[in-house]
Amino acid sequence: MPSNLPKQIKESLAKFVDEVEGSLDQWTSARDPAMFRAVEQEIGALARTVADALTAYVLLAIVRDPTTQAEASSAARRAFPGQYRHGGRRSVTVTLLGGKKVQFETEYLKPNRRGSPQKRRNGNRGKGGAGLYPTLAALGIWFGVTPALAGEVCRQVTDSDSVRTGRAALARRGIMLGHQRTLRIVNLTSQRATEQRQRWLDSAKSGEARSGPLAGKRVVVAVDGGRLRQRQPALRGRRRAKTGHRGYETPWREPKQLVIYVINRRTGAVEQSFCPVYDATLGDCDTVFDMLVGYLKALGAHEASRLIVVGDGAKWIWERTATLADELGIPQRKRTEVIDWYHAVEVLYSVAEVPARWSKAQRERWVKRAKTWLHKGRTDRIAPMIDDLARGRRANDIAKHRDYFVRNHDRMQYAAFKKQHLPLGSGAVESAVRRVVNMRLKACGTFWLEENAEGMLLLRSYLMCGRFDDLIDWSLASSAAWWPPASASRELDRGPLLHAEPLAA
Repeated sequence: MPSNLPKQIKESLAKFVDEVEGSLDQWTSARDPAMFRAVEQEIGALARTVADALTAYVLLAIVRDPTTQAEASSAARRAFPGQYRHGGRRSVTVTLLGGKKVQFETEYLKPNRRGSPQKRRNGNRGKGGAGLYPTLAALGIWFGVTPALAGEVCRQVTDSDSVRTGRAALARRGIMLGHQRTLRIVNLTSQRATEQRQRWLDSAKSGEARSGPLAGKRVVVAVDGGRLRQRQPALRGRRRAKTGHRGYETPWREPKQLVIYVINRRTGAVEQSFCPVYDATLGDCDTVFDMLVGYLKALGAHEASRLIVVGDGAKWIWERTATLADELGIPQRKRTEVIDWYHAVEVLYSVAEVPARWSKAQRERWVKRAKTWLHKGRTDRIAPMIDDLARGRRANDIAKHRDYFVRNHDRMQYAAFKKQHLPLGSGAVESAVRRVVNMRLKACGTFWLEENAEGMLLLRSYLMCGRFDDLIDWSLASSAAWWPPASASRELDRGPLLHAEPLAA
């Protein structure tokens, strides 16, 4: 610790005390809600100022320490041999959590392009890529902001319905960032976390399963799809005179949402001792099931007492559940597949709409009788009831509904499932789709680039299941895994699932 650091902090605190004492008369003169609210806001802003001042002193003390600089530079060069060379010291500006900007010089490693026959063009970094500030990277400072600020910006924008709303929430805390810079922080952070998450899942999927928090538990897995609009820029056509851009198309895409949680053996209620896992991707059906294998292997689901897969009637789900269980090494006797009860009943109502001359009462009676058999798991009694209605021009339309109940007979044993305290519905994943996709990515007039949507799906999923801070901490540590203290302080091989504790009450 520098010898002058305590003195600087004391001077900063003394200045803070003087400002407080000078404002006491004004503050204590508040006599109505509006005045007292203004007092609270002024005190909060003053506290943020002194907090940033203390953070700035600590940051400067760390980055100016020659030992820390030498160790960080050596560690980076050992991790990337031949990729970087000494680039001298460069001036950088870092924004702190309270919005204060600090400018200082620190060591820079520039890309090693020696021996490369290609010349660097204007605006192109070339194959060597970007350089590295090793001391800042060791502290988790990327994109010109501290790790706490990067996490707060990502959290506010992810939790809000738009970037504008997120920026307004940040501004109330004194963090004034432009629209483009806010987008840059969120997009770069989320895209890097997505790449890291995918590498970790691939490693977990291909590696050996190990014990984890799901060992001996009743694990429920649910998968479902949502909807969002993707922005696809046109490759041909005239450019607009004002912007110079071509038009774009906005096709619908179906992000796949996964949910993993644990239920109680005796009651079937959700276990609060395990924080659920949410994740989502714009990838195809195989991609989301590969993600499931990675998560379940990392959490020790191969030692679960039972694996319950819940979903609607989509064929793409049930065509892959057997492969999922086989890759985890879970035998048939330990796995159960459940069709969501409400989706099955919805199909019954669709069947009841076929007879054009039926009254509303007749349709209700038919559905009520069919639901009685459905609850008992007697789909063999429902099939003849549907056959009786499959007449005339609409016979082919109703045949697919008959096949639905015949094909999913074993997944509709609801009376047996209820006795075993198993979930009968897919409400968990339906809720996740609503909160993750619909409330953030499906807004009217909102169109997403694929890479930005993939990153937002990851951030939003981890935010909604209470693992957002784990994701940010793990991503920052993984970005500088070459730094020994970071590797020692974080179990990077556990991925973003650093904790299994439930949400705070």
